[in-house]
Amino acid sequence: MEPNFTHKSFELLQGLAANNEKAWYDEHRREFEDYLREPFAGVLERVTEQLEETDAPLAGGAKTMFRQHRDIRFSKDKSPYSTHISGVLTPSGTKAEKAGLIYVHLDSSGGMIVCGFYQLKAAELAPLRDLIIDRPTEFARVLQDLSQADLSLSDTDKLTTMPRGYGQYEHHEYADYLKLKSFIVEVSLGKGAWIEGDIVDCIVEYAKNCASLLEFGRAAKAAQTSP
Repeated sequence: MEPNFTHKSFELLQGLAANNEKAWYDEHRREFEDYLREPFAGVLERVTEQLEETDAPLAGGAKTMFRQHRDIRFSKDKSPYSTHISGVLTPSGTKAEKAGLIYVHLDSSGGMIVCGFYQLKAAELAPLRDLIIDRPTEFARVLQDLSQADLSLSDTDKLTTMPRGYGQYEHHEYADYLKLKSFIVEVSLGKGAWIEGDIVDCIVEYAKNCASLLEFGRAAKAAQTSP
């Protein structure tokens, strides 16, 4: 399926933001499928094909996209629809997998791509933190690979003090990274990446640039589960 994003795609997202109600969405449902959701699924499928034989074999498609309807049961915001289109590419090709993935987000201004391990629980963070301590040279390689691609780990989800159980490492060369609760890299996208047809290449290149981060995370998980 060839991605087919146009200015109409962004007009629809802007229209939903201004008219977030069932009647408006029902009237434009077919257009959302034609100009947004089906092309987006096509992007994930084409990226999957191109990553299959790389160091970052991630997979996705229509089944790894998030619904347009929002779950408003526990939210103060009762708007019924998300005003963006989003989905993930994961090692297993299932949406249930939450670690070591790429998240792709399309909104009225363009969107973003996020790669890595997002909002991990303490038990999930421990193996990553331990591997940073035990194998600093390998972690340095991750940072170097990201830097060479003009990328860096985000510090937006970070503790202000050392995590519990890691106080003795406050002077470690990578102490600041031990405070992270998410190990992610993110880049913003303009509308042009979608309209001009560059989005597949953007995601593929991004995945390759983040391959060592994903590999490091997999190594941490393997170390946790090995006897």
